[in-house]
Formats: sequence, structure tokens, C-alpha cells
Amino acid sequence: MKQFWVITLILWCCMFTAVSCFAQNNTQSTANTTVELFHNGKDEVLAKFTLKPDWHIYWSNPGEIGLPTVVEAQNSDIDIINQSVPQIRNIYEVMSEYVYENTAYFELKLDNLQQAEISFDFVECNDICKPEKLIFNMAELPASDDKLWREIKNIATATFPQKIELIGSSKQNEIQLDTAADDVKFIPTSQDVINNETVEISQNKKNVKVKWEPLEEKQLKQALIVADGRAYLADIKYRQDYFALIYMVLLAFIGGMILNAMPCVFPILSLKIFTLLKQRRRSKIRAKINALLYTLGVLASFLLLTSCLIGLKNSGEAVGWGFQLQSNWFVGTMAVLFLLLFLYMTEWLRFPDFANRFIHKAAALNDFTTGFFAVLIASPCTGPFMGAAIGYAFMRSSIEVFFVFTSLALGYALPYALIEMYPQALSRILPKPGKWMRNVKIVLSIPVLLTSVWLGSVWYSQFTDSYAVDEENVGGLKWLPFEAETIAELNENRENIFIDFTADWCLTCKFNEKILINTARFKNFVKQNNVHLFVADLTENNELYHQALSEYGRDGIPVYIYYRGGKYKILPLFFRISDMEE
Repeated sequence: MKQFWVITLILWCCMFTAVSCFAQNNTQSTANTTVELFHNGKDEVLAKFTLKPDWHIYWSNPGEIGLPTVVEAQNSDIDIINQSVPQIRNIYEVMSEYVYENTAYFELKLDNLQQAEISFDFVECNDICKPEKLIFNMAELPASDDKLWREIKNIATATFPQKIELIGSSKQNEIQLDTAADDVKFIPTSQDVINNETVEISQNKKNVKVKWEPLEEKQLKQALIVADGRAYLADIKYRQDYFALIYMVLLAFIGGMILNAMPCVFPILSLKIFTLLKQRRRSKIRAKINALLYTLGVLASFLLLTSCLIGLKNSGEAVGWGFQLQSNWFVGTMAVLFLLLFLYMTEWLRFPDFANRFIHKAAALNDFTTGFFAVLIASPCTGPFMGAAIGYAFMRSSIEVFFVFTSLALGYALPYALIEMYPQALSRILPKPGKWMRNVKIVLSIPVLLTSVWLGSVWYSQFTDSYAVDEENVGGLKWLPFEAETIAELNENRENIFIDFTADWCLTCKFNEKILINTARFKNFVKQNNVHLFVADLTENNELYHQALSEYGRDGIPVYIYYRGGKYKILPLFFRISDMEE
């Protein structure tokens, strides 16, 4: 009998030790918050937050104050499948916050549970707030037994909102919930997506309709709807506006054609004409092949830049159209390349015989490379219609981006491709080959040399930071670096404001500075109307400037913004003083 009690005591001690070890591994605490983790041994984890009385932490959207609770994982992808419905608190009837008090649950899913390390970042608040962080190594956390797992999951599920899917209108930013309710709260799951002051909720005996205005041209993807005590987590899917897409594709095509006449493309025209002069005596089949190769070169370059841009944006980089010229190595390489082209066109640079034979064999790709490099230099500039199309594209899906930019590429390639397809028309205009062609080649080489010098100056400014703006007086006008807060304050006071988004590598920007901005008429208008001048210089990558540009629905430069009477307008590419007076 004595032996029986000894064995029983040992077993109880082992069980108590095991339970203590489990509790120690699956539980961590701060001064006011305890987090317990439970998992099913496969891919699901439940996190239970227990808070001391009068303390709270914040939901994923904390409201007008506070910081969101953030759940992240290392060595594994993590999804927050569900989280408890927050308490909605009004502070002094002027501010709202969404918090967790007492208890809250998070349901997580991981693809590599055993190797994962889960971190919880949160702010616990009472009269004071303290940021906290707890980290769990899942390899040290044993799986919960089936009974405990089912119990915890049932308790947690009772606190989760009901998941639904609603179809919204991207044009009107409106959704409809098919249920009758009197007291409705509409809360985005993320901050800074919509303008909360614009939310309109209308309800009747059959449904509830919610309308809002987005911030920074963003789309609301998910929102919590609380109606008469029932909570719904709505995944919002938007109807595709095909007419808007077709309109923007057409706009991009027209913008691509007009781009051929923009100042930033003038240096490229020399290369195109030089190629035509060398190959104007061609068969019809050869002419069509060359036109196709040029078009393919343009398409390849546009789509390569677009793919890189989408990849960089998805990785969190703040970049815009023409981003390649923000790279000093790219600018330096292109400056050297155009210098070599100048020397080759003027015959000051002669290649060895083996190189000439190689170039002759590769002549079939000449039109392809012409189209490819024409885009690399011309793409940073934005022509009429292009700005709206590019801005629209980068607010939509990747497929829509490629539709818009493919149309832009085809529009850009079309004029030159048509000339290449019908060389006989060029032969009728030009005289027979002779010494005049050498003189024309020298004339055509001048823009190529100027392009090399321009790229060299941009490359120099990128290394010396001479592009940076502190406070500059140009032609008697005071220009300040772009600062969103200062502009917002001036706009609240109904001040007149002019913003110039520019860069040293944008030839159209420099062209407009000469013919529009640095003119007596513009300076007189600024002085007479007390216009505050701001410049956002994108010669090198600047995340804040790119973010500001996207807020105006644009992704390429130049862009000119004019504030008057508390409202702003995007000025035409080649604006007039009358555009600011209207």
C-alpha cells in the first residue's frame, strides 16, 4: 500500500511538472497583459490575450488614437484568419478608438508551424500607454490535446465576427448589406484607407447601404460592420469597370503617339532618322520586318520597365515611372553609350573589321535595339493623356497595368513603324544618296551628343547632391522643398499654392521651366497673387515625394498642382496662366 502511494505521488509530481512546463512555454506576460498560445500541431494557432482590469490594447485599426496590435512571424508565412470584435469607445464624443479589454482572441494560420517564431507588438494603455513585444518560439510549444483545442476554439469562435463577402462599386465606393438594422457602425480594418468624415450610412427595412470617399486613391478591401449588436467582417470585392479600363487603354494609346513629339524624345529622333537614312532602300518584306522589330523593341522595353516597377512597388519600394533614371549607374551607363553613338555617327570611332562584320550580321536587330533604347530614355517624361492613364493603371491590378502600358507602347511605336513600313514615301521626299547624307548624319549626331552631356550632368548632380533643394531663389522667386504639412496649413488658410514635381533627368520638365515657369508672365502672376511655390525634386528616389505624387493620382512627371480657395487642380502639361486664373 505504501508503495502504491509513493508511485501515485511521483506520477502527480510528473504531471504537475509537465503542466507547469507547458504553461511556461505557451504563456508570456507583461505587467498588465498575458498572452497564451494554443495550436493543433498542424497549421493553426490561437492566441488568447488576457488584460488586467482597466487596461486595454488596440484592434488592427486603433481608431483616431493608439497603435494597432501587430502579429508577425519569422521562418513562416502567417495569416490572421480571425480576431475578436473590438469594443468601440468614444472619447469626449469627438474621437473614436477600437480596443480590446479583458479578453481577446486571434486565430492564426502558418505554413511552417514547427519552425516559426511569432511576435506580438501591442500598446497596453490605462492612464498611461506602454509599448510591449512578446515573442514565442513555436518549436518549444507542444501541441494542445484535442479536448483543450476544441474548447479554446469554441470559446474564441464565439468572439469572432461573421465573415461575409460584399460586392462594391469602385466608381461610387458603395456597398450594401442585405439586413435590416438601426444602429450601424462601419469600421475599416486598416487605418488611412478612407476619409472617415465622408462615411454615409443609410438603412431601411430591407438593407443597409454604406458610401465613403477613399484616401490617396486607395481601395477599401475589408471592413467591420456592427449592426444591432451583430458583427460582420466584410471582404469587399469590386465590380470591374470595363468601360473605364477601355477608356484608359485608348487614352494611353493616344498618349503614346503624342509622346513622340515631346522634348524628351527629340534626341531619340536623331537615332531613328539615322537608321532610316541607312536603310531607305529596302524591299517591302524587309521594311515590314524592320517595322515589326522596332515595335517589338518598344514593347519589350515598356513591359520590362513595367514588370520591374510592379515588382519594386510590391516589395514596398516607393518608385514611379522613370525610376531607372534615379539610378546613378544607369544614368552613367547611358551617358557613355550615347557618347559612343555620337562618335560612331560622326565616324570618329571606327570598329575593327571583325566588329564591323558582327554589326553587319546583327543589323537585323538594329530596329529592335532602337525601339528598346528609345523607351529607356523617353519613358521618364509624361505627355498629354499619359499622366491620367499611368496614374489609373498603378491603382489597379497588375493585369490592368499591363493592358494600359501595352497600349501606351503600341501608340508610341506606331508613327515610326508606319514610316518604316512604307520606305518608298521617304525615297520620294529625299534626294539620291550622296555627300549630303554625311552632312545630315553630323547634324543628327548633335542631339545625341547633347543627350550624353545632359545625362552626364544628371549623373554628376546625383553624386554631388546638387539637385537638393533647401530654399532657393530663382529669378526672384522663392521656392521651398515640398512639405505636406506646410502645404496643408496654407491650404486651410485659403492661400494660393503652386507645386512643381520635377527632376533633372526629365527633359520635358526642363523644357517647361524655360518656356512656362521662368517667364516674366509666370513671375508676375506669382507676385501679384502671393503664390507659395514648392518643388518636389525626384532626381533621386524620394519616398515622400512619390507618395505625394500618388495621392494626386499620378505616377510620372512633370506634374503641376495649383491650390486656390482651399481646392486644388492638376494643371495641363503645357499649362497657361489662364489655367490658374479659372
